[in-house]
Amino acid sequence: MIDRQEAVVVTGSAGRLGRAVVEHLAAAGVRVVGVDREAAPAPPGVRVHTMPVRDPGALRPVFRGARAVIHLAAMPNPRTGPGHTIYTTNTAATYAVLDAAAEEGVPRVVTASSGSMLGISGGPHDLSPLYAPLDEEHPARPQDGYALSKQADEAACAMFHRATGLSVAALRFPAIGTSGLLRERVLRERAEPGFLRRGLWAYVEVRDLARAFAAAVAADGIGWEVFAVAAGDTLSDVPTEELLRRHHPDTIIRRPLPGHTSVWDTGKAARMLGWRPEFTWREAEPVSA
Repeated sequence: MIDRQEAVVVTGSAGRLGRAVVEHLAAAGVRVVGVDREAAPAPPGVRVHTMPVRDPGALRPVFRGARAVIHLAAMPNPRTGPGHTIYTTNTAATYAVLDAAAEEGVPRVVTASSGSMLGISGGPHDLSPLYAPLDEEHPARPQDGYALSKQADEAACAMFHRATGLSVAALRFPAIGTSGLLRERVLRERAEPGFLRRGLWAYVEVRDLARAFAAAVAADGIGWEVFAVAAGDTLSDVPTEELLRRHHPDTIIRRPLPGHTSVWDTGKAARMLGWRPEFTWREAEPVSA
């Protein structure tokens, strides 16, 4: 259970994921403080500091006395700018957050990593998973500045834990879905089989992801850990093993993936965070062509 007296600070609180995390925490009675470079409406009782997230000295007063920091502020995908800009922006922000949290004695930082660092979902070359299901040990093979920034962010998290003892959890996830966007992806995959092959037909619904961040704040026994977080199924009507044989024939299937089981293995999040995905598009609004 998250302590409801001490604040949880959420950077990037005005973004799509940030709003979902803030709303989830606030609805649970947690005192939340937001940080974002842009002013945006927030739930009642949530104070938002409008400032860039790159200066640890400026962040320290905001972090002082916090129970945890959830770090979401970032350029969120490879399409948001030139690779060097994305890389330098994201890595500077993550380092600043970790530095400020360590200096202020914040017990826990939970940061948004990305499945893109595996190099499968984007970049100039088609890559297949070395094995399935994908777990936290799968090698990272980034092909763009965004993916590389997330690999560097994870390295910074590990360094701060080694150097300062800061407890850090990084959540690694595929494309974030809302109901409308998921319907679009399902229809596109039906019309163009294999359209989602680079994303491995994976997704995570934004409310499930918000629950995962809250769970990572509250969990015990975390020094430095990475957690894969994804929906339990795919965005395809075709069975998962058939998808892999058809589009990623060199991928070693290490254990059965019955039906439409996700290619992502979220067992570690279940064991250590007590988190399991609840949302599936198959039980939401019907998707029809």
